[in-house]
Amino acid sequence: MHNHLNASVSAAATLALLWPALTTAQETTSADERRITSAEDCALIQDGVQRLACYDHLKDPKTARDQATEQEVNEVEQAVVTLAPDNDAQEQVADGSGEEAPDSNIMNNIVDNYITAEKALFSFSGSFISHRPTYILPITWVEDPNSTPTNPRLGATGYDYGLENEEAKYQISFKVPLLTGLLEDRTTLWFGYTQRSFWQVYNQDESAPFRETNYEPEVFLRHQTNWNLGAVTLSGMTIGFNHQSNGQSEPRSRSWNRIMASAGFTRDRWLFVVEPWYRIPETSKDDNADIESYLGYANYHAIYKLAEDRTLSLKLMNNLRSDNRTSVEFGYSFPIGDTIKGFFQYYNGHGESLIDYNHRIERFGLGIMLNDWL
Repeated sequence: MHNHLNASVSAAATLALLWPALTTAQETTSADERRITSAEDCALIQDGVQRLACYDHLKDPKTARDQATEQEVNEVEQAVVTLAPDNDAQEQVADGSGEEAPDSNIMNNIVDNYITAEKALFSFSGSFISHRPTYILPITWVEDPNSTPTNPRLGATGYDYGLENEEAKYQISFKVPLLTGLLEDRTTLWFGYTQRSFWQVYNQDESAPFRETNYEPEVFLRHQTNWNLGAVTLSGMTIGFNHQSNGQSEPRSRSWNRIMASAGFTRDRWLFVVEPWYRIPETSKDDNADIESYLGYANYHAIYKLAEDRTLSLKLMNNLRSDNRTSVEFGYSFPIGDTIKGFFQYYNGHGESLIDYNHRIERFGLGIMLNDWL
């Protein structure tokens, strides 16, 4: 026990000693090289002791720097080198002796990198990891808030208070693997949970109530494929059961159950996700029986990784009917300082929340992104 503890402490010390030299070296090489500046970078180191050393350095570099041996320097240096692109190949491109590598080689498949970091983070923490984006928008603005939600079975009903155009919106999302060790390495069974809330925080005359909260637990099976389809790579597929409801009683109750699938395609810095669903029929007391006539039968996502800390995302829904109801959600995350990302979101359409599934909403929001798509 003490030997393992000493090894991890010493390895942490090694990384701290090595860090300035590595940083200097990286500044003189390709601009596309990765730098270890975050827990996600540490997670890509496969060796457990060296990965722990990386985490320890990020937490307390001074303590680690005081305890290092030459052998440990070499070990951690090798772990760091494996994160960077092949410099010889980059030099051949520069002097014309080799062909230019496609952007996907530089990125090494953004989905593969995400899944590798995801597995390592769970192995290290043994706890929940990120699922869909998690963000906080302290201020959003809606031009026409839905003050009288309509239940197609029971009619319209108003709130007990007036709605402000400004409110806060946030989303938290996490997942945890199930049956770990029983499935083959590329297949994982997950439990996921997403919660999206709309908070009338600026409505101080009415004690700042939560206007709507949607709860979305799901169980799904994910398989990593990496099938080369020519123009794109089919990186992975999922299928599972999804429940979404707002936890309210009639007449403002809304809920539905779906069998959902998805297919993710990558090309260079792009990720495209098609997410079709089949709604499981409900009884005659269905409070949103016509929801598919507004939201359709699938989500369509396009995500573009501008840089390690900048991401553009677009989500589309369409009811695929003659009245052509289209909903769009645009997001842009960008760095604020060294550790925090800013986030801008625009929504125009139906289905931003269950209570508003049959009411068109246009919303602008600004805040921070805690966990991004990739």
